[in-house]
Amino acid sequence: MRFKPVILIYDIDNRLVDDVAAEIGITGKYTSINTYNEANAMDAVHQYDRGFGWLTNKLACIITGWNSHKKPRDQFLYRLRAIERKSPLRDPSPVIIISEDHRDDLKQRALEPDDGHVAAYLHPDDFKKSLAELLEQIVYRDNAEVLNKQALSSFLAEKDQE
Repeated sequence: MRFKPVILIYDIDNRLVDDVAAEIGITGKYTSINTYNEANAMDAVHQYDRGFGWLTNKLACIITGWNSHKKPRDQFLYRLRAIERKSPLRDPSPVIIISEDHRDDLKQRALEPDDGHVAAYLHPDDFKKSLAELLEQIVYRDNAEVLNKQALSSFLAEKDQE
């Protein structure tokens, strides 16, 4: 029996979490953990830790958004990255951000390899077009880092055109 890769979904918008989970469920390739608050999301991260948190966790991908009620440094993404930086044996977990908040400063910070290291930054209105392919690239082809570089270069090119 082969286990399906686990995708953690967290956002304070419950409807978005349910929509993302439904889209993932359609593929039949993944198991999703739906969390509607940060405490539960962090608990799920810790449950999938390996080697007492010293090794990269077993989550295949994390899909999250921004919490507009928190400062940028207090966001779930940066709390996750702070935990991961504590161990030299731990690689960053692949993350996809789905958010309506496309502030350039937040987006650039999320895409920076040394800061957020996000593989993709999507809008809630059109994430369904690309989510399945992104997960395929991240989970089965191990291309999260390549996707991060592509997303950052696209963002910087868009900024240069403005």
